[in-house]
Amino acid sequence: MDLDTLSRIAQLREEVSKSMKKLLVFTSVALLLSGCSLNSTYTIAGAGNVEATISFAVPKSTLRGVSTVEQWSQILQSNNFPSPTLAPSPGSSASPSCEYGEDVELGQWNYICSAVGDISLLNESSSSDSPASLRYTRDGKTLHIIQPASDTSGGSDNPFSLSGVSLFYATSTLTFPGQVTEVTGGAEQVDDHTVSFEVDQNQQTEMTATIELDELTSTVTSLDLATKASALAAGSADVELTASVIGSSDGQVTFFDGDVSLGSVDVNEQGVAKYIAGIQPDGTHQYRAEFQPRDWWNVDTSQDQTTLTFKTFKMTNYPSISGSKKVGASLGLANLNPRPAASRISYQWLRNGKAISGKTSKDYKVAAADYNKNISVRITLVKPGYLANTFETSAIRINKR
Repeated sequence: MDLDTLSRIAQLREEVSKSMKKLLVFTSVALLLSGCSLNSTYTIAGAGNVEATISFAVPKSTLRGVSTVEQWSQILQSNNFPSPTLAPSPGSSASPSCEYGEDVELGQWNYICSAVGDISLLNESSSSDSPASLRYTRDGKTLHIIQPASDTSGGSDNPFSLSGVSLFYATSTLTFPGQVTEVTGGAEQVDDHTVSFEVDQNQQTEMTATIELDELTSTVTSLDLATKASALAAGSADVELTASVIGSSDGQVTFFDGDVSLGSVDVNEQGVAKYIAGIQPDGTHQYRAEFQPRDWWNVDTSQDQTTLTFKTFKMTNYPSISGSKKVGASLGLANLNPRPAASRISYQWLRNGKAISGKTSKDYKVAAADYNKNISVRITLVKPGYLANTFETSAIRINKR
């Protein structure tokens, strides 16, 4: 399905979002001159078919030197907006129809695109950087929609250099085959089936809506979470989280430690998503993984959690090699004082990063072959109930014969 034009609209959303952040400097002015608006309307059928209309309106007063529709079209073309197109046939998922024009009554220049297609059209409203950054999660027949609060940091520019613009407004209106059961944070229930999110750069509160959908058929998924901790010398551990998804590989897994989100990773073609949680402190962790399919209408979410407890060695100082950097000298280790004391310590001396055969004692006598080479040692600490910790010291250069 060719969605180039809607992709351009999605880019516009991102540009508007950046402008929203940058235009805050104008909001402190007592006289608010004007505002641009981005309106998105979606109607979703039971099978997940979507009819979408997205319109962008700019007050005429913000565009100096633009007095005709032709001049407005030149502004759009200079910003890579497509020319008007024929409307798609009913049921088509081809490129949307687009047109530009003016609203004489409201004194606005506008640009409107409409399209029909599958649920991916609705995802155009879920760009994380857009002013209408709606997020969707579905648990069975219960659909949750979240409009996060605005990030209001930024400078003072806007993407089209529109003078006199003080605010950007974005409104997303969605009609579903189901019952709206709850709205919060300023989201509006238009009727039993329709919700609306109206935001600007001053939105301070998260908005939500919950819809109980009518009957739908979806693909069931399952997720298995595995964890593996690797000790660090600083008294903590890196934890590898591996989520294996069965049922669909088109989506993303978000990893959590308790209620804290660690990060999100796309699922690969084998249905696996891996994430390294770095520098995790000692103790018990409740790790959780949630799979969110991109086709969230037709594919179910899934999650899994597991408990991981570990303890690690701690060292006040990092161990280093002691001794003369000379052939024939004896080398040892300084500052090797792990807490608690290890029940077993093993050593492997290295020449230019490669193991020296048979050299596994705490001390090492520098050989002739070591001249002009880097010498280091790999150390492994072991104690029951603690993660084994393997690390290498900094190397020294043997520079004397």
